[in-house]
Amino acid sequence: MRTTRPWRSSAISSLRAAVRSRKARGETPVDGKMDACGVILAGGRSSRMGRNKALLALDGKPLIQRQVERLSAWFRQVVIVTNTPGEYAFLGVPMVSDRVPGLGPLAGVEAGLRASRFEHAFFCAVDMPFINEALVRFMVQAAPGYDIVVPAPGGEYEPMHAVYGRGCLPSIARNLEAGRLRLISIFPDVRVREITDAELLPFGEPERLFFNCNTPADLEEARRWLEEEG
Repeated sequence: MRTTRPWRSSAISSLRAAVRSRKARGETPVDGKMDACGVILAGGRSSRMGRNKALLALDGKPLIQRQVERLSAWFRQVVIVTNTPGEYAFLGVPMVSDRVPGLGPLAGVEAGLRASRFEHAFFCAVDMPFINEALVRFMVQAAPGYDIVVPAPGGEYEPMHAVYGRGCLPSIARNLEAGRLRLISIFPDVRVREITDAELLPFGEPERLFFNCNTPADLEEARRWLEEEG
């Protein structure tokens, strides 16, 4: 007859309790991945770049591949929001499209939240090459009790680098229906947690944390920064 050693049973129970406690506090599980979804918004027109910036190379990899690799290491689920999924099939990542194409990132956030298996999801633009893991984890851990966690350097929101919760969906639907397409149009309707300048300070300079590669000059600037970092 197989017996269970009391110490082993106690250890297993303690481990399970610790995992439940960490989840309840919004902390990172023991395997290092966050219980949230990482969403890459790849639906922009790239008009200022002149071509699809998601596929432009930085440090030898397409911008979108860099995002996928990082978010896959940080989150249990990763989703790409795009209306041209064929362009990114090589990544092997689940993709979803906007319910109504052409309405911008607000529609992309709606699509990402509907695809998420979790209450909260971290959203970032495909062309933000310097997202910081420690900052992203800080934001996800701050999310319980809020519908949005958003950096506000200098008092200005960075809504394309933010955590959104399912509680945003009713407001998103109303604003899309009314033609109010800016991401911040939903902020008055939901519970927002702002990440202040003082809280951002340990993670680096906002100019780099939230840098976008919108133009060829921006891409060259990003390459120079990477070279300087070695």
